[in-house]
Amino acid sequence: MKRVLFSLLLVVFVFAAGCDSGTDNLATPTAGEQEENIVDLNSPTGGFSFSDEEPAFGESDLYTYSSKEPVYNDALENDPEIERWRERQGIKKFRLRAIWGRLARSYEDSTAADCCGLDWSGSMTFDNGVVIIEKLIAFDPEDYITRRNKSTIEWVSHTCPHIDGIQVKLIAPPFKQDSLEADSTETCEPVLTIKTGPFTKSFTLKELESVQLMQPVDRCGNGISINSQIIPPGCPHGYLFGKWENVETDTTSIDSTTSPPDSTDSENDGRILLGHFRGVWIGQNGRISGYLKGIYGINSLGERVFFGKYIDFKGHFKGILRGHFEPTPEITAEYSFPHGIFHGKWFGKNFAQEGRLKGNWISDKDGHGLFHGEWGKNCSNTI
Repeated sequence: MKRVLFSLLLVVFVFAAGCDSGTDNLATPTAGEQEENIVDLNSPTGGFSFSDEEPAFGESDLYTYSSKEPVYNDALENDPEIERWRERQGIKKFRLRAIWGRLARSYEDSTAADCCGLDWSGSMTFDNGVVIIEKLIAFDPEDYITRRNKSTIEWVSHTCPHIDGIQVKLIAPPFKQDSLEADSTETCEPVLTIKTGPFTKSFTLKELESVQLMQPVDRCGNGISINSQIIPPGCPHGYLFGKWENVETDTTSIDSTTSPPDSTDSENDGRILLGHFRGVWIGQNGRISGYLKGIYGINSLGERVFFGKYIDFKGHFKGILRGHFEPTPEITAEYSFPHGIFHGKWFGKNFAQEGRLKGNWISDKDGHGLFHGEWGKNCSNTI
């Protein structure tokens, strides 16, 4: 079974024995880990600086990542026929990343009796298109992925209690807008279908340009998160992934779904720290390229805001993250797991905007949670 170390505060995942060492594993801080020295939800940076940091924010024992972690070697990536095929005029390319399992509790060490294991074995079919596998995320040795043909992949995946997932590139051929058109070289519009035991959904090409989905599938906390975007030529993009951890403050036990206060608190100048997040910055090839950490809460204007800092593996400053987060109550109520969205920007030196980011978060009644999202440089118009 999969085992993951955990702590009470600012937890980041570590996938233990039985999982690939080159996966998107998040590590666990000690229970006594301290908050940021300066927390200011009214500040343009949230209290974070533009300076370099020690590698891994001086907490190298909390991170187990390598910039050389492997990617999946899919034979279709360099297949001559596919190379010729994807250079046809009108081709569209997408990148999709999906993770599934007990999302909010994916870091928890648990026994087989209480880990809420689930069989996620299933398939992905891109009718008339090509699916190229780029990354397997935390698959155990007994789990695997296979290919039926260029349009369909299948996998065996079991989660107990953490997550598995995949990252793929999708190539869609030109298609007929009108079935009466005479151009026989074009096909019907491709549709992507993801099918597992607890979850099935299809996506049109328009939807694939900007999918942002997180859906619980049972009352145990199992769920799936999917992010995809059309690949912008020459425009860097990638993903964000990590731990979303609610904390109690001295003034309130408000959680991330509670309405903003009607009045400010004099002791905290109306600012309420709700929690912390910590995770990894993932490049478009699926490899982890840096670390991030941050805070979220309610500022004196009653806005739900988050701030963070992004550094590379050597600790070099890469960006300040800033934005808003919101709950999704109409979905939250179904399985009693608060979750929602976040969206924002990241800024480089001199506060120059570098790009945008967005994604989803989920937590449980105890405040343990996860975030999963994507980033894109300014040249991307789908973030």
